[in-house]
Amino acid sequence: MSSAMEAEFPTYLKAFFSGHLVTSDIRLGVHAHDLRFTVLIDPFSKKRPLLLLYDGPTYDGDVLVRIGKTKDHLGTYLTGIEVNNTTITLTNRKDDMYRRHIFTLELGESRREKFEWRPTEGNEVHDMFKHAKGFKLVRLKSKGPGDGKGGKRDERHIDETSDGKEVVAVWATEKCSLLTKFVPTMKPFKFELRASGKTGDLGNDFAYFALATALKIWLFESLRIDGVPSSLSLVDG
Repeated sequence: MSSAMEAEFPTYLKAFFSGHLVTSDIRLGVHAHDLRFTVLIDPFSKKRPLLLLYDGPTYDGDVLVRIGKTKDHLGTYLTGIEVNNTTITLTNRKDDMYRRHIFTLELGESRREKFEWRPTEGNEVHDMFKHAKGFKLVRLKSKGPGDGKGGKRDERHIDETSDGKEVVAVWATEKCSLLTKFVPTMKPFKFELRASGKTGDLGNDFAYFALATALKIWLFESLRIDGVPSSLSLVDG
C-alpha cells in the first residue's frame, strides 16, 4: 500500500489544467499551491488504461488509481476501476434517460453497499460554479441526515435526496453554450465529499473510488470521452 493511501484524503479538490486540450496535464488540489494528485488521460490507446491518478503534483508519484478502458456489453458500459488492489466495475446503460452510474463497494470485512451517481443541478453543486451542473453520489442503503424524509429540493435536508437517501459526494462542472458543448476541450471539475463520505466513516478507499468514478463520469459527460477504444473514445453527439 502506498503511504499516500494512509494519509487523510482531502474533502475538496479542484482541477488545474496546463492547457485546453484533453491531452493537457491535469492536477487536482485544494488550491493552486496545494496540489495533491496528477491525472493522466489516454483515450486513444487500446492497451493502456483510460486514466491514471498519481500521488503528488508530478508523474513521479505512486499510481493510486487505474481506470481501464470501457467495454460496451449489450448496451451497458462497464468500466473497471482499481484502487489499493481492489477492483470495482462502474456501470451505466446507454438508454438510461436518468443517466445513472452505479457501483458496489466492500465497506469493511462483511459489508457490501451499492452507490449511484445521479445528475443534479441542485443545491449540492450551486456553490461550486455560477452556472453549475454535475452529479451527486447516493448511498442507496442509507437514510439521509433528515432521517430519510426526502421531499422537494427546497424542503428537504442538505445532503439528502428526494427519496431520502444520503448524498456522500458531489462533482460539478460549468454549463456550456451550444457552441462549445461538443468541442473536446477541458471543462472545469470540482469534487467534494459530503456527509459520511466527508467524516471518514466510509474509509479512505471509498474516497478514492468516489473520486475515480467522478473523474470517469466527468470524462464521459463533459469531455465526450466514453473510454470505448472501438469508438475512438468520443461519444456520438
